[in-house]
Amino acid sequence: MEIQNFISRIKSLLIVKQNDLLLQRLTVLEKKLERESFQLVVLGQFKRGKTTLINALFGENLLPTSIIPLTSIITIVKYGQEEKITVKFLDGKERKIKHIELADYVTESRNPKNQKQVEEVVLEFPSEFLKNNIEIIDTPGVGSVYKHNTDVAYEFVPKADAGIFVVTADPPISESELQFLKSIKDYLAKIIFVQNKIDQVEEKDRQESLEFSRKVIGEAVGKQNLHFIQLSAKLGLDGKKERNKDKLKASGLDELEDSLNQILLTKKEQVLKQSVAHKLLPIIGEIELQLQVGRKAFQMSIEELRNKIDIFNKEVERIKQEKEDNNYILQGQAEKIINQMLIDDIDTLKEKETAKVLKNFEAFFKENENRNGQELSKSFDVFLEKIIKTIFTGWRQEEEQKLQNSLSSIISRFSVQTNQFTQRVIDLSATLFSFKMKRLPTDLSFAQEIEFKFSFDEYQVDLDLYTPVVSRLPKFLSHKLLYKNMRDKIIQEIDKHCGRSRFDFHQRVVKSVNDYQNKLDGILEEIIRGIKTAMEKGLQQQERTIKREKGISESYREQEMILSQIEDSLVDIISHIN
Repeated sequence: MEIQNFISRIKSLLIVKQNDLLLQRLTVLEKKLERESFQLVVLGQFKRGKTTLINALFGENLLPTSIIPLTSIITIVKYGQEEKITVKFLDGKERKIKHIELADYVTESRNPKNQKQVEEVVLEFPSEFLKNNIEIIDTPGVGSVYKHNTDVAYEFVPKADAGIFVVTADPPISESELQFLKSIKDYLAKIIFVQNKIDQVEEKDRQESLEFSRKVIGEAVGKQNLHFIQLSAKLGLDGKKERNKDKLKASGLDELEDSLNQILLTKKEQVLKQSVAHKLLPIIGEIELQLQVGRKAFQMSIEELRNKIDIFNKEVERIKQEKEDNNYILQGQAEKIINQMLIDDIDTLKEKETAKVLKNFEAFFKENENRNGQELSKSFDVFLEKIIKTIFTGWRQEEEQKLQNSLSSIISRFSVQTNQFTQRVIDLSATLFSFKMKRLPTDLSFAQEIEFKFSFDEYQVDLDLYTPVVSRLPKFLSHKLLYKNMRDKIIQEIDKHCGRSRFDFHQRVVKSVNDYQNKLDGILEEIIRGIKTAMEKGLQQQERTIKREKGISESYREQEMILSQIEDSLVDIISHIN
């Protein structure tokens, strides 16, 4: 294959042979082409029906589904002569499990916060659809999983070749989904857009939602008149399981299957080539930057080069200090949102719900006043737990979305500034060593937005059971005391859970901001380190000898020429594949 030859030529370059990380990244792509493995990842916000869609493609309940956000671990479905499930753990160990055990490892309810330390689950299945090294990947939904699982989902996308992006009519696409799509769109050679759950809305509402999603997604990916496949995964799954042709036809699933067959059977090699070409371009950009700095550094005198290195180091320190100042401002903006919006919302919730619960309590107490003290106390425990869970489950999910939107607005501004810091480092090296960078490689540019990840599966109530001593007194003595104590208990519990929610949100926001900053700081440091390494190598070569000056200079030029030719070929491959 042509691209395999490109990778081999890149690996043969001297500058690449001396960089283990680059060799590793190139080897991964090389093996991908050798195996002709094709990974199709299913993406979208939680509760869009992604897992049900995968099940519909296979015509059975292969993966677990639920009415609450469920999938929490990357699940890879690949071909096998018989069904076999392997759980891969973060420590490198593996375990074979039965199908009935699958939910114990891939769901939040049975593996909360990934306590079992699962990296991914591989499910082998005897389906003709998966032959020819096709893998389908089910991912955790956007905005519903814990940080580790979300990071795994984000990190997996660059490895994939094509994707199915799932939205629904109600609710339509959200801001967090658009941010996610913007951050991953350049990694996938092909994206199929699906509007799921069409059976749950009226035709008029469905079309309005479709036009809205088509418009905003088109703007996000830079394409107009995007084609959406409208379907009902649940109806399609039921139709296949029941062998009901009418249901299957009404589901619209056949159009998706036709599109997938076209990609996976007739265009697999082309899309795979395009996918690998996308992944090669940023690697080439990194090598080109180091080559140009290294060649220019070698051509300078030792004194001039040392002076350039000194200027670079001092300017980089200034840029890093500005970046650190920028981080403090970002943290302050995040705290401001918490202290203003979150506290106000919690105060409003407390005032509104306390009055409502106390009113419900009056009805509860009247209804149960004929019970003895102990029975009344037990009923009160159930009443209070249920009402606390109802209040905070819905409110926390709504508050999460508000925080996401507010924080995303701030992050978008700071992301632009971070891009500018990175570009300043590259421009600084280009100015010092008199060369021009053709472009900023994809892997070195940052998403303009970041999604803040929170997790709200079923709300867990922290509630002390209310069984005071007075409940054991005779009814005529206990009920008056119990009434007052229970009323006070309601106020205390609502206040406690408001405080718990505030603390929880605060911790999650702070951690998300810190993780975001650390990630961007790490990328900036990697760019700086690469440029410094190139300069230091030039200095070492200058100090050793000047006899090989012509040969070393020619070596740099030859490597740059090879990369330029390969880069032009890759761009041509990408532009000519539909």
